[in-house]
Amino acid sequence: MSSSSSASSPPYKLSVQLQGHTGDVRAVATHTTSSGSSLILSASRDTTACVWARLPGAQHFEPPQVLGGHGGYVNSCHWLSDGAGGIFALTGGQDKLVNAFEVSVDADGRATSSKTPDYTLLGHEDNISTLDVGPGGAYIISGSWDKTARVWKGWECVATLKGHLQAVWAVLAVDEDRVITASADKIIRLWSISRPAEPIAVFGGHDDAVRGLTLLQDGKSFASCSNDGTINIYSLDSLDARGINRPKRTLSGHTSFVYSLATLSAAHELVSSGEDRSVRVWQGDALIQTLTIPAISVWSVGTLQDGDLVCGSSDHQIRVFTRQKERIADTEELDTYERSIASQALNKTQVGDVRKDDVPGVEALSQPGSKEGQTKMVSNNGVIEAHQWSMASQRWEKIGEVVGGVGSGQKKLHQGKEYDYVFDVDIADGVPPLKLPYNLSENAYSAAQKFLDKNELPAEYLEQVVSFIDKNVEGATIGGRSNEAYVDPFSGTAGRYVPGSGGPAPGSNGSRPTTQATAPPALKILPQRSYLSFKQANLPALQAKLNELSASSGSPIDASSIISALGSSSSPVDLTPLSQAMTSWPPAARLPLLDIYRLSALQGTTASVQGFVSTILEAAEWTSPVDSKAKETNTMLAARGVANLFSSPQVGQLLKLAEELLAQLHSADFAKMNKNGRVAFATIVYNFSVAVTASAEAQPFAGAILDAIVKILTEEEGDSEVIYRTLIALGNLLVSPSSKKLQVGSVQLARDAAEAWGSRFSGSEERMRVVAGDLKSLDV
Repeated sequence: MSSSSSASSPPYKLSVQLQGHTGDVRAVATHTTSSGSSLILSASRDTTACVWARLPGAQHFEPPQVLGGHGGYVNSCHWLSDGAGGIFALTGGQDKLVNAFEVSVDADGRATSSKTPDYTLLGHEDNISTLDVGPGGAYIISGSWDKTARVWKGWECVATLKGHLQAVWAVLAVDEDRVITASADKIIRLWSISRPAEPIAVFGGHDDAVRGLTLLQDGKSFASCSNDGTINIYSLDSLDARGINRPKRTLSGHTSFVYSLATLSAAHELVSSGEDRSVRVWQGDALIQTLTIPAISVWSVGTLQDGDLVCGSSDHQIRVFTRQKERIADTEELDTYERSIASQALNKTQVGDVRKDDVPGVEALSQPGSKEGQTKMVSNNGVIEAHQWSMASQRWEKIGEVVGGVGSGQKKLHQGKEYDYVFDVDIADGVPPLKLPYNLSENAYSAAQKFLDKNELPAEYLEQVVSFIDKNVEGATIGGRSNEAYVDPFSGTAGRYVPGSGGPAPGSNGSRPTTQATAPPALKILPQRSYLSFKQANLPALQAKLNELSASSGSPIDASSIISALGSSSSPVDLTPLSQAMTSWPPAARLPLLDIYRLSALQGTTASVQGFVSTILEAAEWTSPVDSKAKETNTMLAARGVANLFSSPQVGQLLKLAEELLAQLHSADFAKMNKNGRVAFATIVYNFSVAVTASAEAQPFAGAILDAIVKILTEEEGDSEVIYRTLIALGNLLVSPSSKKLQVGSVQLARDAAEAWGSRFSGSEERMRVVAGDLKSLDV
């Protein structure tokens, strides 16, 4: 469960587990009252926040006070103490609101909170992802997916900080006038509240979205964490106001995204949590303790004034860890917790690649580890177990059993990038090993030279490093199975032309370019030139449902001739009998009507495309919020209907309306659509990109397609099908003649978001790895 601590402090151990939420705990915040009560505020995807109170001298927490008031996920929280004795629990949600609940503490230290918000802050245009409070409660700062941060005083917005290109994931109050924001655009900015037009300074150094910030004890430096797996330390002194300020140092140890940071002021320690099932404690540059959590995502971490750690995770729980003997959980609970960790099924990607035959037996655990958090795999009666070395207990602690086919060639993460191998290279006794990352597709000499240059090692080591690489990858296929045909996931075939794969492209004379330097990159899947559609139908059930609703509508319609014509005729479908009902029937009754429109789009209708689109979007109430099951379904069917128009004889009319239609589509409440609706939306964008690739000239609506791509990539929460279709759409745009007309800033924004999604899915889905590789090849 836990590993070592510093020599001067005992290790953290489990104190309590707080159960009450029914969804991921996305954020935790802590506060200690004047009476000595410890308060935890938690925010969850179950649409609630909770206030948990531990009375002075107690180990366990009182039952939670549940806070409502949000219309979706609650993703951020913080405490506000106004200096006059008032305490407020602040929560930020998917509904774009910041709510404030007054919390009172009685003489015994028990907390009572308002059940509904006492104040609500309006102004953000998207999910509230982060909150912080200025010294003495002087102000509130909020960050949002709308790419802005806002500063609030007296419950009113006094400054809006604009400049980030993507969602603001973290905010930090530095002092009475200065705040820091961090974004998915990989950039950190320092601002003055009194002069908010431009940032005071800009910080770089991360290779992926920046997720968390914390001010260090001296007040003159801060730390940031990122999806690149690292923690950077920056100085706030002697800033370069014109250039990019770089980190003073970088902490590496996490093996996946790092989501959250906090400081232990009394001990001068830093705490982090992330996607690798861990909370880690750092002292200076040293990792002094690793706490393994039995949950995939440890979303947030905080610290209490008494030195206890708090974390919230994807298994819906909040856990408190302590160094104080009187607050450590009893032996039975500790044993149960240890077993829950040991019984975890760890995916092979979490522990690195190893050939099963090479895994030693349990006798290998008799050899002590060499560093905090070191991982070793052993074979115990054929079961591959993962163990982690604890410097505190001086023993190997089981952290799970490895599943998913050991030795099948999964990727390893190093400084936020994935590699086939990451070797530890010992260069001298007593010196920590250096990391040598290597991909099978790389030239060994090139990888070795990069390694020497980065670590400032003598050039005469080159052949030795190359020999090391060759020896350790012996038997592996260089180039990633280059003799296997790639199967196109859209067409299901492997026999498509791949530029540079051996034969000329259809219609070419097979002549070679005069210089290899100008040859286009070899792409495996891009561009895609076939439209996608939604053809599945159950016509008898559709007819029955329509008859049922028609009979109770008060304005019955006969659509039998329309339904019988669907799929059985190549003639355009006359939808006139349905047009009035499309907007006059209640929204909950429009499902069969919209489904008929969806299917009719495949063979064309007697209406103009403009009339068809106008009717279907109006019936779905396209621009209104997605706030009901009926709205979700109607929006999905409308999107599918528009997507199907690309497969109809009317596609020419559709493309003439492209700019107008894309503007209408862009107003959709995309983030609140259901999965099928978002897939349909992405399919429309994909189909428009196919149309662009078919044109020999730049298309005026290409920029609008790019805007839609950015919307999806920055608002989607994680469905791989939505992301895959959107990445293909981006690739289509970039290989088309229209690419030269696109705004450079928008292209870079899309590329950055695409790279982040590619990194997330490439290890688990081959198709994602392929399209991400193609996009990388186009980055020239």
